[in-house]
Amino acid sequence: MNHSLAFAWLSLAALASTSDSWAQEVTRGPYLQLATPRSVVVVLRTNQAIDPVVRYGTSREDLSHSTHSDAVTVRLSADVAATSDAPYGSIPVLYDEPDAYAGDRKLWDRNPSTPEGTWQYEAKVAGLKPATKYWYAVYDGDRLLAGGDGDHTFTTPPSPSAPADLRLWVVGDSGTGGPDQKRVYEAMQDFAATTGRTPDAFLHVGDMAYGDGADVEFQRHFFDVYQPTLCNTVCWPAMGNHEGHTSRGLSQFGPYYDAYVLPTAGEAGGLASGSEAYYAFDFGRVHFICLDSHDLDRSPDGAMARWLEADLEENDSDWLIAFWHHPPYTKGSHDSDHETALVEMREHIMPLLEAHGVDVVLSGHSHIYERSMLIDGAYATPTVSEGVVLDDGDGDPKGDGAYRKSAGLRPHNGSLAIVSGHGGGGVGRKGTMPIMREIIVEHGSLLLDIKGDTLTGTMVNKHGAVRDEFQLVKRGKVEHTPITNPWRPAHDPDLITEMRLRWREGKGGQPQGWSVLSGEPGRFEIERREDLRRNLIAVTSTDQPLLITSDRFEGKIGELEAHVQFTTSVGAAGLAFACESADRLFAYVISPETREAFLVQVIDGERTVVGQRSIDLPFDKPIKIELEPSPTALKVQLNDDLEYTVPLPEPFQAGRVGVVLSEGTSVQFSDLVVERSK
Repeated sequence: MNHSLAFAWLSLAALASTSDSWAQEVTRGPYLQLATPRSVVVVLRTNQAIDPVVRYGTSREDLSHSTHSDAVTVRLSADVAATSDAPYGSIPVLYDEPDAYAGDRKLWDRNPSTPEGTWQYEAKVAGLKPATKYWYAVYDGDRLLAGGDGDHTFTTPPSPSAPADLRLWVVGDSGTGGPDQKRVYEAMQDFAATTGRTPDAFLHVGDMAYGDGADVEFQRHFFDVYQPTLCNTVCWPAMGNHEGHTSRGLSQFGPYYDAYVLPTAGEAGGLASGSEAYYAFDFGRVHFICLDSHDLDRSPDGAMARWLEADLEENDSDWLIAFWHHPPYTKGSHDSDHETALVEMREHIMPLLEAHGVDVVLSGHSHIYERSMLIDGAYATPTVSEGVVLDDGDGDPKGDGAYRKSAGLRPHNGSLAIVSGHGGGGVGRKGTMPIMREIIVEHGSLLLDIKGDTLTGTMVNKHGAVRDEFQLVKRGKVEHTPITNPWRPAHDPDLITEMRLRWREGKGGQPQGWSVLSGEPGRFEIERREDLRRNLIAVTSTDQPLLITSDRFEGKIGELEAHVQFTTSVGAAGLAFACESADRLFAYVISPETREAFLVQVIDGERTVVGQRSIDLPFDKPIKIELEPSPTALKVQLNDDLEYTVPLPEPFQAGRVGVVLSEGTSVQFSDLVVERSK
């Protein structure tokens, strides 16, 4: 996608639909993008062609300035572009997925393409003054479409030489469209009203449009929810893995890139990246870096890391904040010691940032709130706290006191790592990350206030309660000595939301604590195998299906996961849950033979395939299966990457969990984990 294209030569009227039988309607926005001290972009979608004009001024009563046609980029849905009179290939086309459906099998839960009849207008408002508030309205010629009221305003960022005075709202993993997302948003709004200041900028650290980042999911789970903020506050996004189902960082194409207008040429500050996948921007003396941790090369020799280092070399701001989706440190719903993207961001990217004095690193992906102590050099896998914590206090000005650093950007002077992935998706905790000072398994969001040399962080939960408050002060020269034996967060198993179902040796080949609900003795083999890293069992079913459930857990699950490795290329195997008996259960199975995944429901012995999907996975290696049920759907994640959702005919019930095999299957299961439902 190239937002720099403008179409002054193109008559918008020539592209108009020949039908005037339906009303012109705003279908998205208006919302703000790409703010600089002297410009901002106003984005609007309609279901028919309009003559877009943005009128603006420094008072609500005097919108005496307006945009010109050569400042407007128009982008069209594929059906509109196909019927236009413009030369082929000259108009940017919004995302279209021609293979969203194949035959009678639906490959997506919904078509991810842009709705038909969509016109998107991106109007650059230029010639503005820094740190100045403007009111605006969007017109179709002389007809008012939106704005002209107290809600539709924007304030340009201060110049790069101005001292920092900024309130930043940070949200991650919010895009469910559900009640928790909306409560988190309302709690932030109430807090802002109570404290007398709304956010100056909105950072979203990814997964804003579950489950596939489709256009309609962006509309329902992002724009429809946050429009009261988006019409007056710029959102600066990082792409999450869910957006990555339909969008690609390398080509910068997909619904995510349609939704946002992001800097590529250094126009908002920093070094030109040439890519909307990773970019920089300034807000006064605060420099921001956004990276794509999902689908781009994360290695030190990759294009993204090379740009990052070059940008950091040129940066002379007072504050440096970096953000992306996959956290370098977490033990929430994800584990940064075991997942490739998280490990690589820690091992490859964190050293570059800390060598240039980064202050705060923000991320999501893991559905939890975690906030570190002041750290430096925590690159090892697994993460340890010894020798990498510079200040092990709580950072609370009312407690141990603020964290302190030298003024400016001093290498290896300490940073704070914060996971803010608790914006709406189901929260959970796998363990205890030793560098974290606060670990809170609640929905909420983070507000960062920067004023001069002081940064104040406030985590507000969905009920409006302040659950964490900390400060970072950068003043004078501060020397730190790494702490050999720093404070450690308590590892209380009662606070962990998951439990590991372990295999133990038993009599007659059946592991202790497990029951065979289906399968006759002598017609299957079960063997617990020694493995220092994994809790592993090998199961072979000869000529009949086999179902084995754990005696340790019976209830509703929040999440179920295990690694499955086939030792034959036939059959199918997977995880069973909501098991009342062998005749009533759900089972999610994958097959190396057909390279497909199936969700099967069994009621009174009758088996029904609820969902079926082709999967392209390396079946010669362990495949990680993660299942997360909701009242209406099952979310599936395979190998921490491929994710999709299967609608359910009825809600899950409580029951046992276990493993299931078809006849003639030989497979190894390991690391079976169940998360308790709240």
